[in-house]
Amino acid sequence: MLRRHCYPMSRWAAVAMLSPLLASASAFDDREFCLAAQQLSKAVETDVGLWIDRVTRNAGMFVYCDRRMIEFKRFTYASSTSMTDAWKERQAAEWNATHCNNMVWSDAIRGGWQIVLNTTAADGGSALVIARCK
Repeated sequence: MLRRHCYPMSRWAAVAMLSPLLASASAFDDREFCLAAQQLSKAVETDVGLWIDRVTRNAGMFVYCDRRMIEFKRFTYASSTSMTDAWKERQAAEWNATHCNNMVWSDAIRGGWQIVLNTTAADGGSALVIARCK
């Protein structure tokens, strides 16, 4: 099992700061969510280049308000042949758990936002995972 590194406090501090603001709204507001996501993206910039596990590093977070999409990018030194169906299922399960168990993210997903994980392999191949909440 690969050991995961913790994200720096800047990311978690931003999430903690933004969550009450968004949770206090009586109805989900795309504009407020977009603004909060843009602020989080700025905080996450300090995480770019940090290792998530032994072969994967953070490559940033991008907010596309006009498309109602947030894309998290990662780069892996593993080959794209390692991105098997089983690997994709594990990534999707972890991605869904992370975002669907959080009230702010799950509200956004139910509101039509796509929360995407884009992992690019060393050989140029890539895999996309889109959070889906039941």
